[in-house]
Amino acid sequence: MKKRVIIALLLLLVAGLIVTAQFATTDDEYSRYNINWNGTSDFFGLAADEKFVYSYDDLRSAESGGTLLIIAPGTDFTGLADYIYQGNTVIIADQSGNANIFLEQIASSIRVHNEQVRSTSMEYKDMGIFRGTVVGDLFGSNVTTLTFNYPGYLTGGDIIAATSYLSWIDTNANNIPDSNESLKVYSLIASENIGNGRVIVIADPSVFINSMLVRTNTENMQVINALLEEDLIIDQTNSATTSGGGLCPLLQTMHRYPALGTILITILFILAAVIGIRRLHQ
Repeated sequence: MKKRVIIALLLLLVAGLIVTAQFATTDDEYSRYNINWNGTSDFFGLAADEKFVYSYDDLRSAESGGTLLIIAPGTDFTGLADYIYQGNTVIIADQSGNANIFLEQIASSIRVHNEQVRSTSMEYKDMGIFRGTVVGDLFGSNVTTLTFNYPGYLTGGDIIAATSYLSWIDTNANNIPDSNESLKVYSLIASENIGNGRVIVIADPSVFINSMLVRTNTENMQVINALLEEDLIIDQTNSATTSGGGLCPLLQTMHRYPALGTILITILFILAAVIGIRRLHQ
């Protein structure tokens, strides 16, 4: 009986490892493995059937008319410009200003400014969380407003969404428009044609985080659903959504190579069986 208990415990251990891998998480902002308010696990749950790209080299053979989404980009855009020149669209949701590296490479006039935009069109009594007005086509969603979460702002390009006139850059972080902080309209989403392709920049990657994809932000969900109906590729090459400690890098590798996960699980079961059989014959 003791030997059977040992075998059962070994099998339970393997099962526990598999379950742990499935539910591994992190608190890294924008991470697809983060199930908290500032993660993107809900978005990636909705996008489960969408295509991911793990290297820009894989886009070289892409046909025209596709759309690549980059959420919270890093700084390495090597090889991405060709994707736009082939007649595709790149959507970049960025507040840090890292997107400016790529925008300069493709000679776009759009620039991201990481400054504290505030507006009286606020939500939840917080002037950093506010509704912007959609003045252009946003993936065919037909929304008129969109809620932003402490965004930056843009210059250049054609404006798709912007703040109200009662908005300002809060240079001293007091949530009050001081005499030296002019009230004006700030661009939040802009687009520009680049050769046969197009770039769309969103000055707030937070529109994809879990806390923004809730029933109270119905228009945000309309935009997300409309975007996911596009011929969409989601970047996992140069994006904060890939970040995470612990088992997360292993999970990312297993997502890219599903056969690897099967092989690892099979090896674990074989090892458990071999150990159990050896103990039975002792």
